[in-house]
Amino acid sequence: MILRKVFIRLIVVATVLWLLPAMSFSQTDDDGLATDIKVSLLSVAPGYTIYTAHGHCALRLQCPSAGLDLSFTYGLDDTAANRLAFFTGEALGEYAVAHSRDYLQDYIDEGRQVVEYELNLSLQQKRRLWELLDNELARGAYRRYNYLTTNCASMCASAVNSALQDDTKLVYDSISPILNGTYRHFVHHISKDRPWVDFFWNTLLGAEGDEVGQKGLKYSPSLLVETWQHASVMDTIGSRRPLLLEKNGHVLIAGDDGSGTSWLTPTVCFAIVLLLVVVLTAVEQRGRLRRLAAGVDALLLLTQTVIALALCYTTFCSSLEGTSGNWYVVVFNPLPLLLWLWLRRWKGYRRLVFCYFLLLIVFILLTPFVSQIDTAHSLVVAILAVRCLRNAKGLKAANG
Repeated sequence: MILRKVFIRLIVVATVLWLLPAMSFSQTDDDGLATDIKVSLLSVAPGYTIYTAHGHCALRLQCPSAGLDLSFTYGLDDTAANRLAFFTGEALGEYAVAHSRDYLQDYIDEGRQVVEYELNLSLQQKRRLWELLDNELARGAYRRYNYLTTNCASMCASAVNSALQDDTKLVYDSISPILNGTYRHFVHHISKDRPWVDFFWNTLLGAEGDEVGQKGLKYSPSLLVETWQHASVMDTIGSRRPLLLEKNGHVLIAGDDGSGTSWLTPTVCFAIVLLLVVVLTAVEQRGRLRRLAAGVDALLLLTQTVIALALCYTTFCSSLEGTSGNWYVVVFNPLPLLLWLWLRRWKGYRRLVFCYFLLLIVFILLTPFVSQIDTAHSLVVAILAVRCLRNAKGLKAANG
């Protein structure tokens, strides 16, 4: 009797083990499609170059049963010509894919923090997202890259929204006011820990940068995470579930979180330069260091002209988003160099230099009233104004 019971139990155990793969533990459905798909957002901390200062993000799609672990991201078509085309507004962006271990290895090497946020999507939504990203890969670089509205973060958001289709939608408990603000507010916010990057973009953004633009497109990796932390997936009957399974995610790479910054901000730097220029001008008035002062003037004129040519191109010729109506072309334009080349020996040249000095002063006085003009840029203009006034007086003495 005992042997019979043991034999029966052995048969039951063997049967269960044989049926186990075909039971609920199967990782494929009736159509043979994988069911063990995981989707997450990878958020990379800001770096310290102009291209990495706002961070990066990717969508990570995993299917362990198929041995797949891929990271899809959107960015510039990585060629030298296309990077130069960025400043013409004609650069093309594309989706790219890499094995997640290779994608993450780059940030391990750079020492940048990476945080993963798993998305709470249905199986069908995950499949649609994977199909959508595969189709985008096949199309290559065809979409114009826009650093304000068509970047890595906004395209991740767009892909997830497209995967939801009509059966569900994202709803938000709260949205950062930055997303509903102007392009300039958006750039100031995402560059707050990178003052030199903020200075660079504020130089390029003209009056067009004070437009609000289409809502929901101005994303950066950090703003996308912040928005999704307060987002829910709602179906047609009003049932809701959080978009992120873990609101704070989990750290994959415990590197630099990108919050560090240098004390030498543009404002501090140009304040120091202005002080040195004032001291040099005072010494020059006593008849000393005239050659050094002349060299400084030549360097300022050359720098002003190079900046002027770049700004005139982005403002009047380029289709780069947000650059039209740039206030800085008022003071940074090729006219001072042209006047110096053609009219510096003319007796009335001193009056032209003094008029330019008055223009610079008016421009500085506009600082509180024009959103594009900030303290750092006003200090640069003040440096030009000091030397401009000195040269106007010097020319008067020489002509006298």
